[in-house]
Amino acid sequence: MDAPIALDPGGDPVKADRPELSLLEVTFDPGSGVDPHLHKGHSDSFYVLEGKVEFHVGDEVVHGTPGTYVLAPPNVVHWFRNVSDEPVRMLNLHTPGGFAQYRRELAELRAQGVEPDREFFERHDVFDI
Repeated sequence: MDAPIALDPGGDPVKADRPELSLLEVTFDPGSGVDPHLHKGHSDSFYVLEGKVEFHVGDEVVHGTPGTYVLAPPNVVHWFRNVSDEPVRMLNLHTPGGFAQYRRELAELRAQGVEPDREFFERHDVFDI
């Protein structure tokens, strides 16, 4: 049996990296966010901890504030933007897992000054629209 996970606040943004799920704590500066995309093999969900964020999930628009939960099932186009003057902090849950490894690889490439190609993103189940 695997050991339980118990983390103190702060530290690594990856809170859980398991085969069944990836849980990350993410922060977005004012005006930032992610562009429209979808995942074919997993659900992508968000729980707002601080700030105001505008989510677009399929045809729905959700104005998220602390306590808002949004889920984008597989094959549903989604994106979001921080629409406030303050940073937005959220929990980002992907099921099944694997997304944490994508984020680590992406950070490593960008730290080397490399912008990944479309193949990299699609290999990690991120399909830009």
